Amino acid sequence: MLKYEHIAKQLNAFIHQSNFKPGDKLPNVTQLKERYQVSKSTIIKALGLLEQDGLIYQAQGSGIYVRNIADANRINVFKTNGFSKSLGEHRMTSKVLVFKEMATPPKSVQDELQLNADDTVYYLERLRFVDDDVLCIEYSYYHKEIVKYLNDDIAKGSIFDYLESNMKLRIGFSDIFFNVDKLTSSEASLLQLSTGEPCLRYHQTFYTMTGKPFDSSDIVFHYRHAQFYIPSKK
Repeated sequence: MLKYEHIAKQLNAFIHQSNFKPGDKLPNVTQLKERYQVSKSTIIKALGLLEQDGLIYQAQGSGIYVRNIADANRINVFKTNGFSKSLGEHRMTSKVLVFKEMATPPKSVQDELQLNADDTVYYLERLRFVDDDVLCIEYSYYHKEIVKYLNDDIAKGSIFDYLESNMKLRIGFSDIFFNVDKLTSSEASLLQLSTGEPCLRYHQTFYTMTGKPFDSSDIVFHYRHAQFYIPSKK
């Protein structure tokens, strides 16, 4: 974890523990710099993360204000480190359905992950649960040159926590595409719903800080158990 990410985590805790309400003014950059004994640039970067999360907003010439205390039941679509972070107050578990190395992924995945002819991927299918309720089905391809090691046990937990903590992979940004659709019979069986019931299909490509794509994922969300939050600014 980089210094500014650590400070952002501390600021997040400070806001929640101090019972700030939306619209409350926070200490300014200089005061925060002194409070946490870090540089001005570190504070500015940390505030940028909180702004991206929709927790604060900065009014030029006026100050820093609490925007919204995140709903722990909703997935922040704009977070690039997996939705386990958005649902951190809940118990997240995974059931691995398929895990294997694949030498010839679909052409669309080869193009998306910018694979060379001899590059291999890890392919993973899993069911994600939140507090014992099935949340989604996840189909993922990981570029093995970047994600150098995965196994079944790692896949049962948060893969992104593992990538950041153990492999020191710096996750940069993601592209997201989603559409409303109807469940196939196999999907309905896994989600404990009926064929033809609605779902949200969610395609996401994750990139490293240097812009290299490493994960292509398709997610099918349970329409009753998945709720979303999209913070935005002009």
